[in-house]
Amino acid sequence: MPHYDYVGGAVPAMTGLLVTLYGRESCPPCIRTKKLLDQAGVAFLYVDIDEDPDALEGLTEQDWVTALPVIITPELQWCGYRPEHIRTITTRYGPS
Repeated sequence: MPHYDYVGGAVPAMTGLLVTLYGRESCPPCIRTKKLLDQAGVAFLYVDIDEDPDALEGLTEQDWVTALPVIITPELQWCGYRPEHIRTITTRYGPS
């Protein structure tokens, strides 16, 4: 399953994807998280906050967001590099 890069325009929630990763290309934890999700075959929407100022503004309004990357799924949301959570969503949203 590929990931999809979001470059503005359509609202990410409208894509039908259940996993959204917010990050930036210069962020090592973001790069590692993106790579793990890709390797696991999890389809996800990648939003580069440097390319989408509205996404960055929306994230900074959330009290729980203290680091990148930010991952949002229907059951989990977290910030920072969290391999244990990545394993959980790989089980739930990876290929069957």
